[in-house]
Amino acid sequence: MNVLMTKRKVGLFLLGIVQLIVLSMIAAMQLNLSYYTISVLAIVQCVVNIILLKIVCNLPVLCIPNMFSVFSLFFHCGQIIKEGFNVQGTVPLPFQYYADEGVIQKACLFYLMSQATYFIGLASTPDANASFISDKWNQRNEVDTKVYGKALMIVGVIPRLYIDISSLLGALSQGYRGVYSLYFPQMIQSIASFFDAGIILYLFGLKEKKKMRATLFVVLLYKCLMMTTGARQEKVAYLIVLLYLYFFVCNTVTVGKIAMVVAGCVAGFIFISAIGTVRTGSSSGIKDVLELMQSGQMSNIFGSALGEFGSAFDTLEVAVKYTPAYITYGYGTSYLAGLISIIPLVVKQIPFLDKATIFVHQLPGGVYFALGGSYLGELYYNFSWLGLIGSAIIGKFMGKLNLGIVLSKQHNALYGAWCAIISTAMIMFVRGYFTDMMQKLVWTYFIISLVYAYLKRRST
Repeated sequence: MNVLMTKRKVGLFLLGIVQLIVLSMIAAMQLNLSYYTISVLAIVQCVVNIILLKIVCNLPVLCIPNMFSVFSLFFHCGQIIKEGFNVQGTVPLPFQYYADEGVIQKACLFYLMSQATYFIGLASTPDANASFISDKWNQRNEVDTKVYGKALMIVGVIPRLYIDISSLLGALSQGYRGVYSLYFPQMIQSIASFFDAGIILYLFGLKEKKKMRATLFVVLLYKCLMMTTGARQEKVAYLIVLLYLYFFVCNTVTVGKIAMVVAGCVAGFIFISAIGTVRTGSSSGIKDVLELMQSGQMSNIFGSALGEFGSAFDTLEVAVKYTPAYITYGYGTSYLAGLISIIPLVVKQIPFLDKATIFVHQLPGGVYFALGGSYLGELYYNFSWLGLIGSAIIGKFMGKLNLGIVLSKQHNALYGAWCAIISTAMIMFVRGYFTDMMQKLVWTYFIISLVYAYLKRRST
């Protein structure tokens, strides 16, 4: 059986190589692909790779690694798909404004090739095995996961409430502008994230179904309320992972639950789109969002979502166009900056690292104004086409996170919860920067280790 599985994985690896060869030939021949062709290639590539991983590696269709791949498609090719299929809707930051056709073609090929290498990395993930979990995590699992969750929530609750209440007040007074203009030190944001991480740990430790449902319901309501301020990205990523854990990891999957999730996703999509429409005005709040949803004035929802959320491609374009013509390659400095950012304020004291943290800030303000992040743009800025290797590494890493979550039921709930916490950050990483998550994750890990060390010393 293991030999057969190995042969199948070799076959998957070769299929990934074939994808790269075909795309490289397209680049070498300098074919000017239409947006329709690029859209079809991107969608088919994503769907086929998910199906192959299901058949060969038994990777569930709905899992964290596939979510990462689909979100990468949605955020990087949303506007391309809208243009290619002539879908009606608004586009706040049109990709055509940032580069000429030659750069756009290169950026599209970089995306397609990155997904091929991501697929190769994901396919190379080892099979599920309890030995995959280290002894350290097995030792820490001796303490109830709920205890770690409660400790993190206690530490993070005040900063969490401070940020959220400030955001609500800002939204009530000046709409989304009042939220966007707020500044919270990175360390305050990191400590506030402990509360969200604590909920995931607490959920993994719960055995009572009623408590689990109640916890999920309260968190869902709270995060939806906070989304009405206009700041959606972090809340959406968090809820996607939390709902996935509840319905597909912590509970048995049924047809009824799948139907409920689908209905919830449709309602959530409309809700998020309504927030995007409302936040362009002078006010923001749950009342405004609900009134818009009931008014029947929301038209071309899907096209507008592709136009808005697909703007990560703009950041990739900018990276391709201006590196190294205007800014030099990062050569990994943005990732080094992310690692050093674990210690508050240190990166600010090192100019060349500070500039690399968010690479687009090295460009004139008129270029990067209102742009978000892109993990692909960051890879290209650092390593040019060699950044494709980084996509393979990310694919393998996502596969390992999925293994940790899968093994949590039978072997180690704590490690599964930790993998889920990282997964939330990785979903955000699709539309962000490496430095955004490092301080939060490392300090969360530190608190978990501290709680275990304290309880172990107390018990001896």
